[in-house]
Amino acid sequence: MARGGPLVPRRLRVAGLAGAAALAQVLVGCGDEPVTPTRETVLPPLPTVTTTIAVTTTVAPVFYVVAEGDNLAGIAQKYGITVADLIAANAIADPNRIEVGQQLVVPPPPAPPTSAAG
Repeated sequence: MARGGPLVPRRLRVAGLAGAAALAQVLVGCGDEPVTPTRETVLPPLPTVTTTIAVTTTVAPVFYVVAEGDNLAGIAQKYGITVADLIAANAIADPNRIEVGQQLVVPPPPAPPTSAAG
């Protein structure tokens, strides 16, 4: 029997050894141990994340008890709202008829206009 086995020609045995050595060099970094990154290690880019936060506020209702001599225009002016807002918030059918001791819901005043950043 010839050295290296009778069926494998010498040329293939040499090429096989060289191929195995090259494969061993490639697999050196593919073991079970994690690879420690260096300053030269190229990391993949991080994903872009956009977050939108909605700002909300809760306003406790304000109540007003009608006193002698009050009218809707005066009450609305006192709280910085319109008469129409006061009528709508209280479902007042006749704005000329409010009674002393009547409890009215005062809606929050409109938000001040925001200026555009320049």
